[in-house]
Amino acid sequence: MLKSLFGKSFGASETKSSGNGAPLKADLERIKMLIDFFPIGKKLRYYPEFKQEIVFDTLVLAYCVNGSFVYSGESIERNADGAPIMFNTGESGRKIPFASLDLFQLLVPDTSDLEMKLDYHRRALIGRGRQFHPGNCISLISNLGGKGVSTLDTEVAKQIELADGPYANKTMILLTPDLSTLAIADQRKKSRTKISAPVIMSLLDGQFSGPCMIVDISEDDLRLRLRERGAMMPAMQRGDEVVIETELGTAERRYLIRGKVFRRAAETCVIHMEGEFRDGKFVAFGSLDLLELKAGLLNYGK
Repeated sequence: MLKSLFGKSFGASETKSSGNGAPLKADLERIKMLIDFFPIGKKLRYYPEFKQEIVFDTLVLAYCVNGSFVYSGESIERNADGAPIMFNTGESGRKIPFASLDLFQLLVPDTSDLEMKLDYHRRALIGRGRQFHPGNCISLISNLGGKGVSTLDTEVAKQIELADGPYANKTMILLTPDLSTLAIADQRKKSRTKISAPVIMSLLDGQFSGPCMIVDISEDDLRLRLRERGAMMPAMQRGDEVVIETELGTAERRYLIRGKVFRRAAETCVIHMEGEFRDGKFVAFGSLDLLELKAGLLNYGK
């Protein structure tokens, strides 16, 4: 029904990966920056779930490249300009060309024990779910001296225990970077706000339509979970088109938002908002429209 109703407004996706699964060129450029500003073995800081008052130390132990681990910066071959061109993994000398990346993640140690050093108030801010629950956001901070402060939001993919390699039999955390948040500056590229507002999300291909919760919002992105805590997100690809329907409490302001999948994790997905449907027509969001939507979501039910 949604596809027939909105089919004319939704064009073919222009943001999907190429047929072989390789990421877009813009993503490769951001990964080059990530490798430079978040190198393996460098001490970093981070804060969980956008709580900037709770800062811990960590470091990147390895990159996970297409499912294989790279444990050293020296295992990354570069061209004459210093740009990465090849990853030499620790698995039987396997080499992965930089241009063929379709999965890039960061391996960090499980630092859950650091929570015990916090006072009661800050431990309560983290909550019972703990900081490394799958789907949670971990914001990394790197300071490279004169080059400025680098920030990057990542999503917890899973907790793992490696069977071999230099960190065998130790608990580690695998993080999936949100490349759109990579910023080299003194402040965050995107400011995210935690909220809790129920919506219905529908994929335009008809494969899914169900109740979700918006859990945070930035200028033009939403992060959603299914309402049943711990439930798995349906299969979706970057660029898949969606409609998000919401009613904002006593304000009786109903939104029908058009968007595209930016990133999908096990329990969450990030949707880039492109506009809304009014009187059967698609209208791009203006700056005031986005402010009105954000205010409505923040005051849901009031």
